[in-house]
Amino acid sequence: MKKLLVCFIAGLLAVCFGGCDEKPVENSINSVAEQSDISIPERNYLVLVNRTNKLPEHYEKSVNIIDGKNFFGGAFRIEEETYEHFLELREKMLMQEVQIEINRAYLDADEQKDLIEEYTNEYGEEYAYNYQGEPNYSENQTGLGIDICLYFAGEKIDTDKELMQTEAILKEIHSVMADYGFILRYPEEKVQTTDFMYQPWHIRYVGEEVAKEIYEKDITLEEYLENS
Repeated sequence: MKKLLVCFIAGLLAVCFGGCDEKPVENSINSVAEQSDISIPERNYLVLVNRTNKLPEHYEKSVNIIDGKNFFGGAFRIEEETYEHFLELREKMLMQEVQIEINRAYLDADEQKDLIEEYTNEYGEEYAYNYQGEPNYSENQTGLGIDICLYFAGEKIDTDKELMQTEAILKEIHSVMADYGFILRYPEEKVQTTDFMYQPWHIRYVGEEVAKEIYEKDITLEEYLENS
């Protein structure tokens, strides 16, 4: 009887430990981890999106897009850290009696398509092409770019034409925004490099260190990345 009991227990232990060594369980866990690494890339504040550089696949899963509202009650979406630094820049400009607000930030592919149609209807196809990128080739989809507007002398200034007439104020913003991690994305003298027309209202978050280097060297994001 004792022999039978001992054999039974030994057999039970063999089954238990043998089952724990089975490989399919381990492979299943590795597979999940590998899929996670592939589908969600690391956050990249230097991502380059332009006419020839497509938004990286799954990029939008790597950024935390939050909702916000400007002074006029207009809703926008933006990458979280970018917004934190914009608020610091906004506070700085308020001390200089200049109120800046976010007119537009993150747009998904469908919203970018709608914006191109809006520009085309209002300004024509050539203007729309010069100022906007196609869906998935537009920096608007990064959540790191901001089209700013102004509140000045009791008036909201937010159209391209109106903002061009306040260029002196916008240049005040350009002169300090590197301290908060922002660059002027499409400078006037760099159209051939960026392939977009001058947009003094469009700023881009890249982080303080990189922003200062780009500003001091008077270069574009394309030129910075090419020489890094």
